[in-house]
Amino acid sequence: MVSRSDLAHNRRYSDIFKKLVEIYVETGEAVGSRSLSKALENPLSPATIRNVMADLEELGILCSEHTSAGRKPTEKGWRFFVNTLVESANISELEVDELAEITKDSAGKSVEDILEHATDVLSELANCASLIRVPTVNSEVRHIDFVLLSPGRAIVVIVNENGVVENRLIEVASDISSSVLERATRYINSKLSGSTLDAIREELQNELDFQKEGLDEITKNIVEQGLGFVADDAAENGNKLIVKGRSKLVSKAGEILDLEELLRKLDEKKTLKDILDKSVNGQGVQIFIGAETKMFEMSGCSLIVSPYKNKKKSLVGAIGVIGPSRMSYSRVITLVDYTAKLLGSIV
Repeated sequence: MVSRSDLAHNRRYSDIFKKLVEIYVETGEAVGSRSLSKALENPLSPATIRNVMADLEELGILCSEHTSAGRKPTEKGWRFFVNTLVESANISELEVDELAEITKDSAGKSVEDILEHATDVLSELANCASLIRVPTVNSEVRHIDFVLLSPGRAIVVIVNENGVVENRLIEVASDISSSVLERATRYINSKLSGSTLDAIREELQNELDFQKEGLDEITKNIVEQGLGFVADDAAENGNKLIVKGRSKLVSKAGEILDLEELLRKLDEKKTLKDILDKSVNGQGVQIFIGAETKMFEMSGCSLIVSPYKNKKKSLVGAIGVIGPSRMSYSRVITLVDYTAKLLGSIV
């Protein structure tokens, strides 16, 4: 019998196992020796295939419900397949066009809106749940505006170096005039000069005497409130996780061992954040299968995740797909990798 360490180098065993996985991914049914005999490019007898499958089952790569049943991959089998046999796949022109919409629709949108759209598209294309870690936003700022909406309500509008817009409502005194907000706008923009939000806040906090700038107390409070929102928003975004496509998992309930527990963990998000935080520092696409993480130890699911960069080529987050272990790994890996690289051109 071939050993697990030699398995990848044994052409017959590898061909049989790879074809079995392909059939199982397509049908969801355990695969028998006769089906494999007909599907193999270099045909082998059912008896020969049964012997190989028995060896693979003994190695823990395959399993069966009973002696005469067909076989399907175990978690160890999926790991072997991903590490040694999975091949890169091309995505279709239609999929490329759908992903391109993320870029086309990004102008004037906030970073979070862009990432929400990206996870929606990825979830639909992969037919699985998708998730993304929102980066802490601290890019260079092009312009900040304070705009009065109605008595007691104003909006802070921040345009970063990439033209991405962030905004948030703030409460102001009901008698605040537009001229006060205009003074705050002029003051804060005089401090920008390509600075990051953190640098701006630090500089202003160090200026103890605002009167030197001709800034009255009311305008000073508006500036401080606006910068406070910026700091809180960046901190909130830096700890935020977007999860889309839970319904995709519900539709695959028959392939997930404990759907209720998986959905609960998705809602908690802490374990996912920990995984994605580690993935941000990784190289390229990473794959977590079943019990390899606490997240999926009882659910029979896999996570395919890739770090993504911003326009400055700095790693800022991670994006991924969650689905049953029975998935088209080559296609989903390509989709995740492509989406991560796409985000690097717009975030």
